Amino acid sequence: MPGLCRQRRISSFIGRKSSRTSTPEDLTMEKAFAFVESYHKWGAESIEFLQNVLPGRGPFFISVSNLGDPGLAFTFYFPIVIALHAGLGTRFMWSIVFCEWSNMLLKWLMVGDRPYWWVNETKLYSKGRPPVLLQFPNTCETGPGMPSGHAKLNAAMFYILVSALNTMVISKTSLLTDQQKKLAKRLTWLAYGGWMALVIVARVYVAAHFPHQCIYGALIGFLIAVLVSRTPSLHVLSRRQYVMISAAIIVTVLGMYFIVLAMGSNVLWSVEKAIKWCVQRSYIHIDSTPFYSFSRYSGVSLGLGLGLSSKWFRKTDQSRFNYKMIASMVILNLAASATGVYIHKLLSPSMFGWYVVEFTLNVVVTFLIVAVIPNFVRVACNMPPGDKYKKK
Repeated sequence: MPGLCRQRRISSFIGRKSSRTSTPEDLTMEKAFAFVESYHKWGAESIEFLQNVLPGRGPFFISVSNLGDPGLAFTFYFPIVIALHAGLGTRFMWSIVFCEWSNMLLKWLMVGDRPYWWVNETKLYSKGRPPVLLQFPNTCETGPGMPSGHAKLNAAMFYILVSALNTMVISKTSLLTDQQKKLAKRLTWLAYGGWMALVIVARVYVAAHFPHQCIYGALIGFLIAVLVSRTPSLHVLSRRQYVMISAAIIVTVLGMYFIVLAMGSNVLWSVEKAIKWCVQRSYIHIDSTPFYSFSRYSGVSLGLGLGLSSKWFRKTDQSRFNYKMIASMVILNLAASATGVYIHKLLSPSMFGWYVVEFTLNVVVTFLIVAVIPNFVRVACNMPPGDKYKKK
């Protein structure tokens, strides 16, 4: 895994070069490092240019970045989407979980720098002025930069939503002609592309990512969403199968973590760089650390699986719900999510077993949203169990 050892191997390469003739491996490493640095140089100078051309636009791009934040996807978008349509909400959340999971593994493998610390450590500008990059409250994320999790997540979740809008609404409406439906679908995909471009520019403008990291992340997110959309079995697995998926997610991440440690690499190297080069300590957020993200998406994956395989979910059959029942679910889902966020803020990262508590909190809140609240609304409205449950 060359990505994990990049820094260590480069330093050893420099040491060997001074003592003997370079080997083919040394030359390959030197070329690879120079290639990556050239992308970083172009990216950093592009960020400086963008910030100079669009002065004072920081608040706008921060708002764009916040709208596509992973935390909002878990705590705001998902509770609403699954209340509107259970199948859509399930696809939506699985795409988010797989994005976050793959993002963590790829960041450890690829060891990507972030612009705001790279400009302060690179040797490319030893004889000249390095780019001057402004920092914002969204700049100092603590994980490695490659690929962009924001770009990946937005590409995935909005692909799921736009696809559903086209197939479930536009294609079935009687208010539009066939020609108008084609035009409407093209406009929705155009809006999707426009939003992704805006997210990428926002992440680059705040110096959280280099441009190529955002493009790479967006492509991976798109592919994940397509695969989830084409895997309907994710909705109807058994409880054991869902538990196995969650266990696989946990085992692969922990396995990668111990492999990195065994290879002598510092897993938290990016956190140290964030603390060192961030201009304001308040810009560093615990929510962006790798293991907090891990406790969140692994807990959500287990809560989602337990909810989908529960008898309460089978009893519900949301397709029979009227508008009042759906509105009630939206309100209750958001209330449950807000309660989870409130409890999260009360917890201290320094407390013993903090990650386990966060994991458990995400399991419980997700299970409530997926299974308990829909069934509660059904019972409160005196609706009998759905056909899916009767067939069991």
